[in-house]
Amino acid sequence: MPTKNKYIVPVILSVCGFGVWFLISSAFHLREAWDGPGGKPFFISMLLLNAVAGFIEPERKILKGLASVFLQPLAIFIKSGEVGSLFPIGLIAFFVLGLLFSIAAALGAFVKNKFFTPAPNK
Repeated sequence: MPTKNKYIVPVILSVCGFGVWFLISSAFHLREAWDGPGGKPFFISMLLLNAVAGFIEPERKILKGLASVFLQPLAIFIKSGEVGSLFPIGLIAFFVLGLLFSIAAALGAFVKNKFFTPAPNK
């Protein structure tokens, strides 16, 4: 079942990615969610979010991964109140993570297409 608006899933992913970053960094008292003990819950949450999004909407898998990290630099800025000197490198890291999370979206799309697509009528 295709979604009516092609932008709704990426927008929801962006907001959820922002929420995951902000909640994990706040819960573990970290500046960045991927630091220290927040790393594992962050990566697992983001992989699951993207896999579910890929299952819901199997098209545009790379967009899903990139959308899921799109607002996370904003979460860093809000949490810390500043843009640090490593911010450009962080943007590159977010891009690479977005591509990694796209693999989870592709896996979710594969599962849907392989096991949940109705058989054609003969």
